[in-house]
Amino acid sequence: MTDTNRPVDKLLSSLQERAKELNCLYEVEQILARFDLPLEEAFKEVVDIIPPGLQYPGICHAMIEYGDQVFTHEGFRPTPWAQSSPIALQGEEVGRLSVWYAQQRPDEDNGPFLKEEERLIRTIAERLGQSILFHRMYETRRELEVASRELEAEKQSRWRGPIDLLRRSDRDLYLRVARKMVNHLCWAGVEGGQELLQEIYGTSDEDLRHDPNYPARPRGVNEEVLLSGQPFELARNFLGVDVVLALIRDWVMEDKASFLPAVLNNPRATLSDVSGALKRFHHLLDDGAELSPPTLNGIHVALIRRFLTDQLNYISIAKEHIRTEDFQGLMERVIHSDASHGKLGGKSAGLILAEAILQRNTNADRPIGEVKVPRSWYVASEGQMSFIEYNDLDEVIQQKYRGTSQVRQEFPNIIQLFKNSRFPPEIVKGVSMILDEVGESPLIVRSSSLLEDRMGSAFSGKYRSLFLANQGDKRERMTAVLDAISEVYASVFGPDPIAYRRERGLLDFHEEMAILIQEVVGKKLGKFFLPAVAGVAFSNNEFRWSPRIQRTDGLIRLVPGLGTRAVDRVGDDYPILAVPGQPGLRVNTTIDEVVRYSPRSVDVINLETNTFETHDINELLRTYGTEYPAFDLVFSVLKDGVLHKPVPLLVDTEKDDLVADLGGLLTNTKFVKHVGNILKTLEETLGTPVDIEFAHDGTDFYLLQCRP
Repeated sequence: MTDTNRPVDKLLSSLQERAKELNCLYEVEQILARFDLPLEEAFKEVVDIIPPGLQYPGICHAMIEYGDQVFTHEGFRPTPWAQSSPIALQGEEVGRLSVWYAQQRPDEDNGPFLKEEERLIRTIAERLGQSILFHRMYETRRELEVASRELEAEKQSRWRGPIDLLRRSDRDLYLRVARKMVNHLCWAGVEGGQELLQEIYGTSDEDLRHDPNYPARPRGVNEEVLLSGQPFELARNFLGVDVVLALIRDWVMEDKASFLPAVLNNPRATLSDVSGALKRFHHLLDDGAELSPPTLNGIHVALIRRFLTDQLNYISIAKEHIRTEDFQGLMERVIHSDASHGKLGGKSAGLILAEAILQRNTNADRPIGEVKVPRSWYVASEGQMSFIEYNDLDEVIQQKYRGTSQVRQEFPNIIQLFKNSRFPPEIVKGVSMILDEVGESPLIVRSSSLLEDRMGSAFSGKYRSLFLANQGDKRERMTAVLDAISEVYASVFGPDPIAYRRERGLLDFHEEMAILIQEVVGKKLGKFFLPAVAGVAFSNNEFRWSPRIQRTDGLIRLVPGLGTRAVDRVGDDYPILAVPGQPGLRVNTTIDEVVRYSPRSVDVINLETNTFETHDINELLRTYGTEYPAFDLVFSVLKDGVLHKPVPLLVDTEKDDLVADLGGLLTNTKFVKHVGNILKTLEETLGTPVDIEFAHDGTDFYLLQCRP
């Protein structure tokens, strides 16, 4: 008999038990690793594998509980001698593995079970949990694959539904789309595309021997090939269902939107027709329609030609920056007759394009700050001809062919003739709507002729721009606006613009005058209205007082108040000059020069007298003091021969010597840098040097004009 109390026998017995446990784990792993074996079958086999791995396999029984299922040996009844471990799935108990002895056995580490057997049972339970997780993932994946195959099969079977519906509901549209699909297949080089094209249009010997000096014979189109759906079947095989349906959707949308290009390219279409078509078009876009880049590009060009200009170099630039949504808002501010075919003129076109360029400026290395444009309204260019016809003034059209001295002599009479004429009802109605919207804010009525601000013909200062206080009752304000429009209309027949046109060979051009009405930029100062500063800026500097200044450094000419003194170069006063490319340079370097050549007068609008006036700056300051807009940016205090930045609360405008040197604006803000970047952005985009007019109300920068 073997003495099991000997150490060597105990070691041998322990090793045998460990071998049984390892063999049990190995066989369990083999069962659970069979991915094709259903989970229930795997559990049944595991239950049979576990007993041989324990000390007393002959009286050992195992049981797996999973959900509402139980897997164990037939006829087994639980006993008090048990060991179990939960089966967990992602931290949640989903079952339990239990092991029983049918008869009592000597106590070991935990009842009749060894601690190694406890670990074995726990390990198998963990492995069962992992197997359950894998089978769930595998089943989910299989279900997704099945669903995906079913969806693809359904899509393949239903993809022709929209095509069949289109063929039944709109045969002509279906044929147009089918022809586009054939052309697309040929363009994409799809095998069978050319053969399909020949099947539709046929072939003949003439194709091989056609003489280019004779017209080709027309051949009928075999629409049956198109109606059979062959182009779409071929496209599906090579491009896929999704691509085919996307192409059809885009072409149908383009066809729906084709009414807008048709209206825009119709020379008989009026502005009212265009306005209605634009509204329909944007309703279509709001419904989710998407158009191809070539289609949108064609619409942009047509809109630009219709509203702004036919000048090709302008169109080639504008089509990259101006969008259809820009015109939608624009049409709401255009005054025109129902039969109008007019444009908005050169000044408006220049400003609209400049605004679009700056709004869509994405150069982070060239910041321009926030650039605003004042509220603006437009009288279409045909309004001038309507005005002339309405008052039987047709004889003035030939004024441009008279001699210069005669034109100069007769021009004052033409002005008065226009001022005493009546306006067509549509212009009166449009101006009335403007006044209702703007209230009593001051306005400026500006010229915007077809030739103005074009490449090679800027017409700077040739036509009138008139400020209006716009105060009083509506009848008075209406009379003032219409009077200003009539004077701008008359300026077309003045001696200076006619001479300018004659010099540039533009005399025979049918010049028409559109009107740009803008809200004046500024703030109220007592009875006056004015911006903090205004001026002009040039991308090319033609006034280089220092060898350090390059032509491309640009130039800014600034004055306090309205910008007329900067634009018109008055002889009794001086503007402030700044160079964006050399911001530290000044024309005047000594204090005496700065004081002597600083602006002394300011142009304002008098809201009480409804007049445009010029006032001494010091008198204005003595009356209103630091209420002047952006006072600390416009003025400096001269004390003990030094210019100091003013502290408004400490300034005594009665005693302090104030100088309008604009020192705070030029040195303590990014104004000069931003204006320089605006000029560079516009010059590079437009491909030509530019000059701009602007105003600053003390808070915001406003662009007023941009011309070559």
